[in-house]
Amino acid sequence: MALRTGRLLQAEGYTVNYSRTSDVNVSLSERARMANEWGADYFVSIHCNSNVNPIYTGTETFFYREGSVAEDFALVVNTALVEEINTKDLGIFSANFAVLRLTRMPAILVELAFLSNPAEAELLATDSFRQRCAIGISRGIIGFTS
Repeated sequence: MALRTGRLLQAEGYTVNYSRTSDVNVSLSERARMANEWGADYFVSIHCNSNVNPIYTGTETFFYREGSVAEDFALVVNTALVEEINTKDLGIFSANFAVLRLTRMPAILVELAFLSNPAEAELLATDSFRQRCAIGISRGIIGFTS
């Protein structure tokens, strides 16, 4: 979904850098270091959530410091994403994640849906849902940065 989101943003004139473009391990601190070296204006980390209890569903977005630009960024992206993919809005939360704490630019971590929930896992497996996730994230980014 990150590659799809990147292509949508590039089509709108954004410059996009990726910490990885294949299934290779890049540590969280390394991802933050890379973004800092690029001089990125914003950092977006895209994930699928999981929980030992399969009843959990929904979309949530994390940022590091309350009252920051990143908090506003998280709200706009989360709202656009939930509107596009029609999942339960779990909201936005402050978290001490490495990619949020170690980046110098406003950074967010998006949890699209729960792989541990059978219905959401089924959605995540479809091309159309993954494309809608990319559309929602890119609309949020464009809406915030325009």
